[in-house]
Amino acid sequence: MPDPAAKLSGRRLFVFDLDGTLADTSPIHATAFAAALAPLGIAVDYPAIAGLATANAMRKLLEDAGQAVDEATIAALVEAKRAAARERLASVRPLPGAREFLAQAARAHRLALCTSAARETAVRTLSTLAFAQNFDPLVTADDTAKAKPAPDAFLTVLAQAGVSAADALVFEDSEAGLAAAAAAGIETIRIGGEGHAWADLTACLAGATA
Repeated sequence: MPDPAAKLSGRRLFVFDLDGTLADTSPIHATAFAAALAPLGIAVDYPAIAGLATANAMRKLLEDAGQAVDEATIAALVEAKRAAARERLASVRPLPGAREFLAQAARAHRLALCTSAARETAVRTLSTLAFAQNFDPLVTADDTAKAKPAPDAFLTVLAQAGVSAADALVFEDSEAGLAAAAAAGIETIRIGGEGHAWADLTACLAGATA
């Protein structure tokens, strides 16, 4: 795995995804998708839709199941999924080491959040984690017309922060998020799975800023 030290060094802005990157919400969202789609008899392969905006994920799941797709159905499923997720957000926890990395990063970097979650869901999640004051700007699915893997959300972050892509670094866990950052011209560090653990990145960042 490539050493992340060079990527961490010399950046002005760190941009974080939320679900699956900072917050251990994947089980919550997987369960919520399953609950919303159960009446239609559609099974959910959550890794295949991780990182997508909820509407785009629902559209993909319906299409993959060979079911008719119309906007009214999508809207109803989105609301059902969001309601099911929000019922469970009180139990959300940060991914191991995420809190410590944010504390270390905030000493020398501006921190931003770029998530495919709706603003209400993102704010609730951040509040539960006590991360609400960490990020400026905070860009959600409500702030752009095109969600990840389109680059729009990351470009919005750069514009609001007044920072160039070369001076930013994105932390992401999903293929959609990584593709969106790449399309925006921003380098990335992958979190979890085949990527990096926060504890290792915290140690690396401490060495880079010492």
